[in-house]
Amino acid sequence: MNLRLVLLLRGAISLLFVAYLLIVPISVEAQKGLGRNGYFSLVDGLIGAALWFAVSKYPPARWLSSLVFADAVLRVVIGVFGLANPGIQSRVLGSVAYFGVVIVFCIVLGAIGIIYAFTKGRQPLPKGQRNGALPLFIVSLATLLFGLALIFGLSTEDSRRTLVVALTAVAGMTYLVAGLRLKP
Repeated sequence: MNLRLVLLLRGAISLLFVAYLLIVPISVEAQKGLGRNGYFSLVDGLIGAALWFAVSKYPPARWLSSLVFADAVLRVVIGVFGLANPGIQSRVLGSVAYFGVVIVFCIVLGAIGIIYAFTKGRQPLPKGQRNGALPLFIVSLATLLFGLALIFGLSTEDSRRTLVVALTAVAGMTYLVAGLRLKP
């Protein structure tokens, strides 16, 4: 699979989801629970798996490949869980457990991505190749900040929605720009 195409697809899907969240009133979305987020997470996780496959072809990106794989698996699990339990937000204990897991994984993945960007991302590559450290840093920082913001923003559906819009918009734009900057 072509890395450029996967990045462009993931960025486009992310921005379409952001547009959906901005257009559809929160009252309509709240009735569906985690359903729509579950669909997006599942699709994004599957595209993330395709990104993992594309990145794993490059030996210098072995660590990045592992991080992309972990991110894809997390998104698929969140998507499947959200679709299987759309009303979990209405139950206090279930909501706390669900968001607790999401928070921990976002913080861990974000921190590992930032560390990778600063350590492995500085290694020289053959002439004309990019290592992807800046897009990785941006997405990892956004993921880390999303996890931290969820800790303080769990009180209302609207605040969680705003956080999802912010993370998805930053990641989507980063994927699109990275895909456009890659040579075909």
